Amino acid sequence: MGKIVIISGPSGSGKTTVCKILKQQAHVEESISVTTRSPRNNEKDGESYHFVSKDKFMEMIKNGEFAEYAEYCGYNYGTPLKPLQEATKKDIFYLLEIDVQGALQIKEKFPEAILIFLLPPNNVTLSQRLINRNTDKAQDLVNRLKMAEKELEYKDKYDYCVVNDDLDATVNAIRNILYIA
Repeated sequence: MGKIVIISGPSGSGKTTVCKILKQQAHVEESISVTTRSPRNNEKDGESYHFVSKDKFMEMIKNGEFAEYAEYCGYNYGTPLKPLQEATKKDIFYLLEIDVQGALQIKEKFPEAILIFLLPPNNVTLSQRLINRNTDKAQDLVNRLKMAEKELEYKDKYDYCVVNDDLDATVNAIRNILYIA
């Protein structure tokens, strides 16, 4: 049976980078979320996210196509239900990179899911990572930092917390979690 693995953390914690490395491992597949936000420079539809209009997203909600969905910084994000259900029948780790609201929703529906919270080493590093991205407007950056504070309040609801101050060590720690959980 497959294991659902959820990685959450504030913007700038390194979730996308860590998931990208883990996805290269055998027996790891990554969920592709649906969002109403515009693609960033390096993102492609169907790889990073499925980018849809607000109307299409609302239609998908109405049709029961999401395992979870939430609004984050003014945009909608959702995890498609069907691939998640199919993944639990395979001998794989099914990796989801989603926010805390979504993670807790999925844990309710799939109690066997493994929740991992990725922490930045400190607030200065988190701010610097977001600034270095150079993809957000100043107000979006402020909103993401405020949201990070709120998200950190939920870390105790996760099965594991991993500080991402060294990428290799972080990936190895998560690999170890996958095989012992």
